[in-house]
Amino acid sequence: MSFPILDRLFPIDPAGLLPAVTADNEVHWNGLQQGEYQLQCCEECSSVRYPIAPVCSNCGSVKWRWKHLSGRGSIFSWIRYHKSYLPEFQDLMPYAVAVIELEEGARVFGRLIENGSDVSIGTKVDIVIERWPDGRCVPAFQISARK
Repeated sequence: MSFPILDRLFPIDPAGLLPAVTADNEVHWNGLQQGEYQLQCCEECSSVRYPIAPVCSNCGSVKWRWKHLSGRGSIFSWIRYHKSYLPEFQDLMPYAVAVIELEEGARVFGRLIENGSDVSIGTKVDIVIERWPDGRCVPAFQISARK
């Protein structure tokens, strides 16, 4: 499944805010570049996990594979920022960041494309991928048309 990639312009390049691409996470980051959303899935207990780690936090197994995800979930928790703590995000004010519980079970963080005015716990969301100025892509979420 391929997800939309939106170019996100910034007044100040935020490239330094992203984590380094490593051998452990490059499949995740490369997938985002292709419009795919993948996380690790434990081969022992089938839990989808985030953050990316060498050991399953559910059962302790070191056996895992990459799993393509639906990109659908619901808001578990969220916050709306009214003050910019980083100049890179000043033009977004106000903006919302949420913990998204994916249909596959993992909880991930992401910016909500909407500013949070119509957001509540349980609101259904879908992934969109933002391409930042340096070319790296990050997951973000928008309110879903699904009921």
